[in-house]
Amino acid sequence: MKNDSIVVDRDIGGIRRTATQSHVEVKPVYTPEDCKNLSYDKDLGDPGAYPYTRGIYPEMYRKRLWLKSFIVSYSTAEETNAAFKEYIENGLTDLRLLADLPTQSGIDPDHPLAWSSMMCGGVATYALPVYERMLEGLPLEGAIYELAHSGISNFINFHSMLVAIMQKNGLDPATLRGNGINDPIRAKLVYESPDFPTHIARRVWLDHVEYALKNTPKWKPCCPNGVDPQQRGMDVPKELGGCLAVAIAMLEGLKDRGISIDQYGPMVFALDAESDFFETIAKFRAARKMWATIAKERFGATDKRSMQLKIGIRTSGLSLQWQKPLNNAARVTLEILSCVLGGVNSLDASSIDEAIGLPSLEARVFNLDAQHIITHEANVPLAADPLGGSYYVEWLTKKVETETYKYLEKVEERGGIFECLESNWLHDIMEANREKIQREKAEGKRLIIGVNAFCETGEEGPINSAIRDVAYKTPSEEQRREKVNEVKLFKEGRDQNAVKVAVEKLFRATKEGRNLSPSIIEGFKGGMTIGETVGVIRLGYGIPYDPFEQIGTPEIVKQSIRG
Repeated sequence: MKNDSIVVDRDIGGIRRTATQSHVEVKPVYTPEDCKNLSYDKDLGDPGAYPYTRGIYPEMYRKRLWLKSFIVSYSTAEETNAAFKEYIENGLTDLRLLADLPTQSGIDPDHPLAWSSMMCGGVATYALPVYERMLEGLPLEGAIYELAHSGISNFINFHSMLVAIMQKNGLDPATLRGNGINDPIRAKLVYESPDFPTHIARRVWLDHVEYALKNTPKWKPCCPNGVDPQQRGMDVPKELGGCLAVAIAMLEGLKDRGISIDQYGPMVFALDAESDFFETIAKFRAARKMWATIAKERFGATDKRSMQLKIGIRTSGLSLQWQKPLNNAARVTLEILSCVLGGVNSLDASSIDEAIGLPSLEARVFNLDAQHIITHEANVPLAADPLGGSYYVEWLTKKVETETYKYLEKVEERGGIFECLESNWLHDIMEANREKIQREKAEGKRLIIGVNAFCETGEEGPINSAIRDVAYKTPSEEQRREKVNEVKLFKEGRDQNAVKVAVEKLFRATKEGRNLSPSIIEGFKGGMTIGETVGVIRLGYGIPYDPFEQIGTPEIVKQSIRG
């Protein structure tokens, strides 16, 4: 029997836009004519061969799968330690570390501005014993660690803590493996990090890179970051162009320190995997090609490893929505798939409940299992660069490359990436694109399912208990008071003479222009805190001890500098 109340309309849910998320107009079909100017050898090449468009290894994932990681950082060191061990049992291969906002800002929990945000989104990692508790029972040799903090001081500090722990335990720091974002442009542009002004951040940045290259050669000390600028508003060419510009500035700075690109070795970029499936794949392919070309032609790389770009991914947290949250499973899965098809080397997938609160164990296991299903059931990784040769993918890869080079030219015309940061030019173009995206959403030209399209009335739809129960809970006042007391007791109970010696050494190293890493490592072993380390470096440059200018220089620091 026919039901006249049911109307079938093929136009419901029809295409609203004909451009990618980065506003690249797309034709209905692509043919060999769109790729006629491409040379296989010069523009694509075989996987494992220059210019590495199709991947940096000949057989790609047949020989080595991508690293699987996600940020694990809860309110306490003990909680975080337990979570690491649980996730390792479920297939995690890459451990990403984080700290709370005060720590990332360069202050200790007893600072007056730390109260409202301490222990939120990470551990209050004020001194070496906290890191030791967080990493207790975890391997320091052989494991892979990543630092995903915001402030530029964080990367030199937490790398120094890892080295200090290894030295205290008789381990060889040369075996330490991992990387840190350590991107001074991202730190200021996105986070407006208060720890150091830009001119100090540049020095600290390069000191860390230089020390790591010479003493922890398996640690990649700078991973230019496009994830956060992209999620703040940069489109794909500007996300990629920003990473390339930071890498160029770093290598120019290292040349002044007598370090060549071949000594630096493979570059690592932290890029975003957004919802636009094919544009994301094209970005990864273009990134490898562009870096290989810049490394060879601009910096004279002769070692093929120096021309190879490794890509670490954070799937887009911005794409996740609290409305109809199970839709996030589709978003995350497609973003993971774009990463695999695009040939990335490390993958940190956002969790489907992340728009609501801290990721649950169930959501994180889902992330790992989605990757296992793509690998072992869908058989996606069997062939290297399986979309290579697609007329559309090749055209779009070339388009991303062309637009990124145009952006890089504008950056260099304005004096380089740091000058673009200080003039607010980067901020202005990022905000302009963010506002454009918001207008498109408001006008229905950019659809977000469950938010401005296909919204259900009444119930939000199916939502399981794991998602429902992760709503973020801030630490209680009692927990925060305990943390402040813990810090005060630590400062009172440490060897005061050892602290004074450490402070004086770091202050002198800062004033005399010597590499800061050795003094920071010894400082942490001597009992210095994060806040003291940042403050002493600031004093060495003649600026106030406190990034927020809310407290004066502690007496123990004054005595050390006078002495």
